[in-house]
This record gives sequence, C-alpha cells and structure tokens, in this order.
Amino acid sequence: MVGMKYRWELLPRLASEVEFGRLVAARRDLAELLEVVAEQSQRDLTLCKLRCSATTSACVRGARRGGGPSSALMSEYVEYLRRLSRLRTWPAVKRATHQYVERLVACVQPAGRSRMARIVASIREDLRATLAEPKSLAQYAAELELSEGHLSRSFTQIAGRPFREELHRIRCEAAQELLLKTSEKIGAIAHKVGVRSASQFIADFSAQMGVTPGQFRRLALRKKN
Repeated sequence: MVGMKYRWELLPRLASEVEFGRLVAARRDLAELLEVVAEQSQRDLTLCKLRCSATTSACVRGARRGGGPSSALMSEYVEYLRRLSRLRTWPAVKRATHQYVERLVACVQPAGRSRMARIVASIREDLRATLAEPKSLAQYAAELELSEGHLSRSFTQIAGRPFREELHRIRCEAAQELLLKTSEKIGAIAHKVGVRSASQFIADFSAQMGVTPGQFRRLALRKKN
C-alpha cells in the first residue's frame, strides 16, 4: 500500500483546479482520482458512488469559492446525486462524474466573487508564481492596506486552510510537477519551490504526501513503465 499513500493530495488539488477554472488539469486529476477510488474500493459500486459523492462535494466548494452561483450549484449537485443513485456500472459512474465536474468548471465566475475572495485568489495565484521567493502574509497585508489578522482570518475561511498551510500545499504541488517532468536533483527542486534546505524539503514533502520526494518519483516512473 506504500504506493497509494501520496495520492490523498489529489482531492484538494482537484478542488483547486475547479476553483480556478482549469478544465484540462481538472480532467487529469479527476481521472487519476477515480482510478484511486476504484482501486481502494475494490470495485464495490456502492462504495465507489459514496467516494464520488464526497469527491464532487469538495469540487462544489471549489466552484463556490470560484464565484459559482450557490443556488445553481446546489440544485445541480442534488441532480447529480440522483443520477448517481440510478447508475449500475462503474464506467457509467465515471462518465457521469466527469461530466458533472466539467459543468462545475463551467460555472466558475471570477467576477461573482466578493472583494475578499478575489484578494485571496490573487494571493494564491501570486504564491504559485513566486514560490522561489514567496511573500509573507504580513507583506501581502501591507500591500493591500489590510490588518494582518483580518487577512489571516479571511484567508483561512475562504481558502479552507491557513496561509502557511496553503503555501506548503502549493509548494508540494509544484514539487510534484518538477519531480515528474524533470530529472533535476532533489536539492535543486527544493530551491525552486523556496526551501533552502534539502532535508527540510524532504521532511515537508513527506509530511504532505506520505512518501519522500525520491520515493514519489520512483513510484511514478514505475507506474508509467
């Protein structure tokens, strides 16, 4: 089961892709997540459906953070659950779930966000773009002329996790991409995601993913081959 530990990160990443309207990435992450669902549920259709409903619930929250209209999101979620209950095969469940998540991405309306939600979204995007030298929450608060305490509380409420935790999550996500798509050494990747110590990077990555960066890369290569 070691090979399965790191994949819990797929769900928050998928919800984030929905939130920011990234359809291609959302399709990719959902496909991988549904593969995990089937494998862990041993093809038990009832259990697979329950896991899919939990997955899409997280995606609904992502779409809401992305400015999707709450009434429409809720009515479509209920309709999806009704459809799910009627399906009798795993391929049909997968197909329905993909279609539903794609509709969620289409519902995202950045202009419909509150001012603070737009601020939090811009901070999260900026963190992704500046991982090597990220700003602190205090720096963002000063730039925005907000109190650090207010920004911290708002960030946690809207993003679903504190600023520091979100920074760690984004770092881990970026590190995964580098581990999968490059042959760079662990130390070089650590520097690219803003961690000066390779040992600290390994510890942080392991805490997030359940495996070390090296194990993550080997497992991914093994699966690919």
